[in-house]
Amino acid sequence: ANPCPETAICRSAGGGRQRAHLAATRSPDLVSSPIMKTIREGLHMIQRRTFVAGTAAALTLPSIAFGQSGQIRLVVPYGPGGSTDTAGRVLAERMSTDTGKNIVVENRPGGGTMVGMVNVAKSKPDGTSLMVLTTTAALQPAFDIPMPIDPQKDLAPVAQLADIPCVLAVNSNNPAKTFAEFIEWVKAQPGPVHYSTSSSGGLPHLWGELIATRTNGKLQHIPYKAAAEALRDAVAGHVPAFVDVTTPVDAQIRAGTMRGLICGAKSRVANIPNVPVASELGAPELEAAVYFGVATTAGTPRETIQELNAAVNAALKAEVVRERLTSLGFIPTGGTPEDYAKRLADETVRWRKVIKDAKIPAPT
Repeated sequence: ANPCPETAICRSAGGGRQRAHLAATRSPDLVSSPIMKTIREGLHMIQRRTFVAGTAAALTLPSIAFGQSGQIRLVVPYGPGGSTDTAGRVLAERMSTDTGKNIVVENRPGGGTMVGMVNVAKSKPDGTSLMVLTTTAALQPAFDIPMPIDPQKDLAPVAQLADIPCVLAVNSNNPAKTFAEFIEWVKAQPGPVHYSTSSSGGLPHLWGELIATRTNGKLQHIPYKAAAEALRDAVAGHVPAFVDVTTPVDAQIRAGTMRGLICGAKSRVANIPNVPVASELGAPELEAAVYFGVATTAGTPRETIQELNAAVNAALKAEVVRERLTSLGFIPTGGTPEDYAKRLADETVRWRKVIKDAKIPAPT
């Protein structure tokens, strides 16, 4: 008998179809019959659909070779419930869905995020220990103080996650309606003008000092124990200005109790769309944001880091993830491991100069 040209297709489609074709090869009349023609066309369609579906999956899903066994940890260096923790959980959930891996958030607060960084830095370099890395990975080295680890050497950047830009706001009763008017108002005061932040040595504090240096404004930092306390006194008018990321103050800006004068983002942000950004005001050097990324243990194989990078970027492209992060005040970013490593290094250099020029002591 002549071999059946669709035998290989039949094998992939199932034994029953294979027997039907084999029977057809033994009956020449059936080979050319309308029934067999319909069967062959149907089998070809099944094969094509299977091929296309498999190809699409291969092109869209990230590799899942990392963490061959056991679960993957995503360490968050803060306690549960905050925006950083929520962002980490949103990312972990989507990465788990995309990769089929069990990615579990593990909160390890303390030491200005150092506790979490040390934990991941001393883990096995196999891609199963990740962490949400914060701006402190750039700021702590900028103070040139002894640290248990070097975040930029003992951790391996995977991908940037999101930014939350800084904003300077004043009480709505302040006469300054714009950033330029605020600087002129500051210069006209007999003494320094106070601005409140959530802590000493954090990015909002350093950004406030950068603004003072660039504008020759007499600004004096007043640190509080928490952003809520710093904002409360600014809303009450006890402190003329408030500097932090957008999320603690965006509701007050929209309500009109606080007036946003300058935002450190590259472009206007959704939660405070009426606040101009630094570049609009002719001061792109004042761009600043608290930024978050994903890192793993140094020494993790490059191919594993690339797989993790693909998984993070794929998660950040999901609309549900972008919407959730945006609702929390984050601006989703992403990018390559090299992009993230360069940003950390550049930011350390940038803020080290601000610290030196303003003689800012290291946080205790």
